[in-house]
Amino acid sequence: MIEKKFEKALQLYGNEDFLKRFPIEQLVEKMNKMFSSPEIDFHLAAPENIVVSDKVIDQNEKKFVKIDFQQKLEMKFNDAELNRDNLLAALQKTFGNEQVKYEDKTGFFLVNTVKTAVANSSDLKNWKFTVLEQKQIPILIGFIPEQFLKDLK
Repeated sequence: MIEKKFEKALQLYGNEDFLKRFPIEQLVEKMNKMFSSPEIDFHLAAPENIVVSDKVIDQNEKKFVKIDFQQKLEMKFNDAELNRDNLLAALQKTFGNEQVKYEDKTGFFLVNTVKTAVANSSDLKNWKFTVLEQKQIPILIGFIPEQFLKDLK
C-alpha cells in the first residue's frame, strides 16, 4: 500500500470475503484517485508498535487473530480556499486531539492513527487482513467474528 501497488497488495493480503463485496478493480480505482488527487498530497508510513494478540478465534474453518498498530500519515490539502483551522478541528475530531498536528514548515497535517485489524488464515501460512472501523461494522459482521467488532470505538 505504501508503494502504491494497490492491486498487488489486495491480491496478496486482502480478505477474500471483503473482496467478494468490493471488487479489487473498484478498490484500486478509489485508492488511485485518493493517492493521486491534485487536491491532496497523502503519504502513509509503515505500521509501528504492532501488537498481535495471542488469542486465536476459530470460526468457519479459519483462524482469526487481532492486531493493534499505529500508522502515521501525512496530508496536505492544496485548495487555498480551505481553512486550516477548520481542517485541523475536523481531523482532530476524527482521530483525537493529541493525534493530529499541523506542520507550518511543510503545510502537512501529521496524523498518528491507532488501528485494529484482524488477520485470518485457513492454513496458518497465508494471512489476509482487514482493518476494522466502527462505521464498517454492518459490512464486517458478515465475515469477521463478533468478538472483534464489539470492542471497536
